[in-house]
Amino acid sequence: MKSIKTIYFGDSIMASDGKPYHYDNENNHDDYQKIARGYPTLLNEQLGLVNIGNYAVGGQTIRQQLDIILKQDLKDADFCLIAVGINDFSVGTKIGTLPKSTDTEFDVDTFCGAYCKALDHIFKSNPNIKVMLMTPLHRDTLRRKPPARQSGIDTVINGNTVLDYSNAIKRIGEFFSCPVVDMYAKCGLNRYNLPLYTFEGVHPTNAGYEFIFPVLKNAVKSILF
Repeated sequence: MKSIKTIYFGDSIMASDGKPYHYDNENNHDDYQKIARGYPTLLNEQLGLVNIGNYAVGGQTIRQQLDIILKQDLKDADFCLIAVGINDFSVGTKIGTLPKSTDTEFDVDTFCGAYCKALDHIFKSNPNIKVMLMTPLHRDTLRRKPPARQSGIDTVINGNTVLDYSNAIKRIGEFFSCPVVDMYAKCGLNRYNLPLYTFEGVHPTNAGYEFIFPVLKNAVKSILF
């Protein structure tokens, strides 16, 4: 079977892979400070995807990831997986609108504009690459002590909820004909089981990654195999 060379972009939930956990462990999980077995590791083990670059950075928005993406030449990559949105929600990035098909300029100060410019660069670098977008997961830090008590899935920041960013990613996927794996709606993580599968209502434990991974695995299999 051909090795599928894969490149990753995203936030801390993507960036954690292969590194020791360092988040607050308010839910008292045993795998705290162990090595994270995140998306790239699980995709390698179960589907044989070869990680040729994980450029995800904890805390980054799509605008910040865009600066990294624009520096990459993706001609050697077969597949690209992008997982952003939760930090854009947290800082209240304006969602904005999709460009018209004839536009050559993108409003990179908006979520849609920065995301579309990133995809524009990726496909211009490698028109044959397959790209999959991921929606954010549910999150709930409202049980935490201040100042860590910040937001849940119903929280509105600058007029938007997490679901609004998830829906924007779906529209972006349609615009570029990119498959979108709807982790928000389909991975099984919700406000009731977040304490079981996250350290503090945001970052999955190793058991959490295993719990949500089947949805991603099936989505990736559907376009690569």
